[in-house]
Amino acid sequence: MAKQIQKFLLISIDCWRYDALGRTNPSFNTPKFDLLTQGFSLADRFFVTAPATRPSHVSLFTGLYPFEHGLYGQTYLKMFGGVQNLFQLFEAEGYHAFGRSERSEVFRFLDFESYITARDSQAKSQHLGSLEEIIESLITPADQPKFSFLHFWYTHGGYGLSGVRNAPNLGAMVKAGQTEEALRYYYAAVTHIQEFLLVEILKLLDLDQWAIFIFGDHGEGFNTEVMAHGDVLHQNVAHVPLLANIPGVEQISFPADQPVSMIDLFPTITSLAGIETGYDGYGQNWLDSSEQTSQQNRWVLTELDSLYGVGFLKASNLEMPHYRVTSRMTVDGEELPRDPNGRRMWSVTDGDVFYREDELSGHSVLRSIADGKDLNCLDPQLYRNHYEDLLIGSNYQHLSMQDSTEEEEQILEGRLRDLGYIE
Repeated sequence: MAKQIQKFLLISIDCWRYDALGRTNPSFNTPKFDLLTQGFSLADRFFVTAPATRPSHVSLFTGLYPFEHGLYGQTYLKMFGGVQNLFQLFEAEGYHAFGRSERSEVFRFLDFESYITARDSQAKSQHLGSLEEIIESLITPADQPKFSFLHFWYTHGGYGLSGVRNAPNLGAMVKAGQTEEALRYYYAAVTHIQEFLLVEILKLLDLDQWAIFIFGDHGEGFNTEVMAHGDVLHQNVAHVPLLANIPGVEQISFPADQPVSMIDLFPTITSLAGIETGYDGYGQNWLDSSEQTSQQNRWVLTELDSLYGVGFLKASNLEMPHYRVTSRMTVDGEELPRDPNGRRMWSVTDGDVFYREDELSGHSVLRSIADGKDLNCLDPQLYRNHYEDLLIGSNYQHLSMQDSTEEEEQILEGRLRDLGYIE
């Protein structure tokens, strides 16, 4: 076990696909970033818990799946009450806990909202802001314990094309069979983050002192089945890179035959800091070999919920006073509008195969993670059993009784009926 760590840096690159990294894509040209991170461990079977920024980050900071922490989808407003998060835990231990984001308002109404501010408080457009405030916060005072989080949004949605004259419609290009050409624009945005922003930060940090984790909060589609990450669960969306540097640990022994999940960061990080949390979730401490051995044949979960709040995440709504948010799905006592095209989907993976099911229609897909090819699914119940085991075995089931909408209660009742708990 590594010595107790005093400095932590978590870096989230929004929409970071598995193939947007020099180690996984030889044609990806980021020589400075690759050089600085050559000693970092790569988790090549790392999966997120949700294909959207808000629920994925809540899983990061709590170690819980969306069905456990309550933020089922992007437009759910609040978490279940009584869930601990990394910012509060580290602050209570005397660390300077803070975050910087290129779109800090996306964390509005979440329990850790107050810890995450703009990347550059002086910039009107965050992607044009300076790195000086971030670097100053990280390196001074030098002897202060720090738990820090950076979130880069430039790779989201517009992929750096906003305002560019004659910018192409990338979705139309993919539909026309020009996927590789469309990906060039996306890769350029990720290159900008790695080669011109992260390099300037990482080169100033002493890797013998800092535990650093760099990851995607979700990937991106770029295929005819799904273009935007929040539309459909897909291996391009759920499978993302994770790079890790831990002082005193030459290489993390990620299990070669098991997946790892976003929820694993919580127990790993708190263990490195020596913080007792009482955590009882599904997350694994990557430095505890006994945990990996106890979870052989591991399956990890990704959830999508876009049933509510269509068009809600815009500035005017995110700036409303907190008191107006009267529950996870209501404002001023009124439930957010239902999205007529909304979906509720889940997927499970063992790192080799990816099984997805639409909870409302029952339609399912089984495919290979390695090449994306569809596989013949002889018995969907085998994969449903893995999902049901996670639901039944959760030690946080009691939280789901809080503040549920009528729709959520009906879905929960259906799940319990299918599992034989009610008639």
